[in-house]
Amino acid sequence: MKKIFTTLFAGLMISAQVMAVSIMDVCGKYDGTLLLDSEEYPGSEVYLLPGVTDNTLTFVLPDFKYMGVSLGSIVLPNITMSEDGQFSIEETTLYLQVLLNLRATINILASYEEGGKTYTSQATASQAGIVLEIAEPTTLPEPIIVCFAGDAVRSNNYALPNGGFEGAWTNNEPAGWHSFVSATGSFADFVKNNADQFKQSELVRPGSEGAHSVLLSSKVMFGVKANGNCTNGRINAGSMSADEASANYNFSDPDSVGFNTPFQGRPDSMVFWAKYIPGDRDAANEANQARMSTIITTNARYQDPEAADYSEVKLAQAAINYPATASLGWQRISVPFSYITENSDKEPAYILTTFTTNKLQGGGTSTNAHPDSVFLDDVELIYNNHLLSLTRGEEAITFEGESYKINETYCDSCGIFEGVEDGVSAQSFFAYDALHKCVFVYVVADDFAQFGKYNVYRIDFTDTDAEGTSLDPKEPEVQGIEETITREARFEKVLINGQFLIRSNDAWYNASGVRVK
Repeated sequence: MKKIFTTLFAGLMISAQVMAVSIMDVCGKYDGTLLLDSEEYPGSEVYLLPGVTDNTLTFVLPDFKYMGVSLGSIVLPNITMSEDGQFSIEETTLYLQVLLNLRATINILASYEEGGKTYTSQATASQAGIVLEIAEPTTLPEPIIVCFAGDAVRSNNYALPNGGFEGAWTNNEPAGWHSFVSATGSFADFVKNNADQFKQSELVRPGSEGAHSVLLSSKVMFGVKANGNCTNGRINAGSMSADEASANYNFSDPDSVGFNTPFQGRPDSMVFWAKYIPGDRDAANEANQARMSTIITTNARYQDPEAADYSEVKLAQAAINYPATASLGWQRISVPFSYITENSDKEPAYILTTFTTNKLQGGGTSTNAHPDSVFLDDVELIYNNHLLSLTRGEEAITFEGESYKINETYCDSCGIFEGVEDGVSAQSFFAYDALHKCVFVYVVADDFAQFGKYNVYRIDFTDTDAEGTSLDPKEPEVQGIEETITREARFEKVLINGQFLIRSNDAWYNASGVRVK
């Protein structure tokens, strides 16, 4: 069934004149309405990925449900697109493994009208859709028409804002981050003068492409140690006692405009660079540990540290108390997220991140002459999107890297593959390509909608005779994104059909750096 309704879904209303678009312009995630047997299913999602051959698209409908039954993901490779964005494909035959085990012919129609709406197999840079006709004369008296109409999701809600702390500062704070100068609470006016506890620095981590980091510093005021503190939420200063969690905390509140970070993702880990210098310079002193904490929440208020029961609000947390290096130098720190099983059915809405110069409120070994200091740079959320294993029924498919090889003849009913991914949000989509006698496996995680990152694997079938002797041996080809070339590129480095392509600033280059389109 994973091959089935593949061609089945997509359709879009595009009434305005369409500008010329390219394959890469329309690749992305789309939210919209699925039309099946005159019934509309709003809230449906589809993906358009670079196709398995040059100048083609692969269409994906994840977790499709028909008559209340989950039929898996629908994937259709080798869709061609004209310069004005119209989709087409040669009529293809798919083996319907779940629905009556029938062969059906599937074709893309140019348009279809239903309920006063016109659905069109076409795409712009912001909308996409396909009209599909499914025919099986033996069982179906008339073809089934299935459409999808949707808008592109270009969400920025899968990453932390300004993780490199670059750009101009406003009121002594960089975009997306806050410290004491914007604090609230009964002691806010008292701490707002502590601008020197959160400063821009030109000391960047090794290999950084940016020009700045930030410096957090502790401060002793009236005998009380105040940790250096920054957050993408807001600081509440409500007590002179530094360790009073019910009064001194960082918080995220949906009603606190400008002091919360809307968030939709389920990342696997938080990565950041830190250069921690304790006040007494003793890296081995157990009192000298800085802290990072990140909490993903529902659409509700949350504070860190907690002073109440937030078990219904928290979805996941990544937290670490970390010491300085022996040389007091830079270190790359990766912290996995721990997800709360009881809340797995709830949707992420916000993320609250806190960095502080000590694991304890009012802790550390600082003096005003030698404060506890933490330089921070390149804060990033990581979404894993690789295959860990692959099976076909009870058969385990062995592989190395991104290449697979099966010594048998390809057929439309070559078996249903299942993948196990390494990411919390990762999904595997299987594209069965009879033309090239192979199966492509796309692995996509939540950050695809923002960054366009994905991996693609290839399973090659080697034709054999009746005795199992190979008639046309093939060498498996490595596929997939292997590294990020630029932070700005949505699709950075891809190997498709044996050819490396690199995209940078909407231009494409081959492996030698020569622009190809």
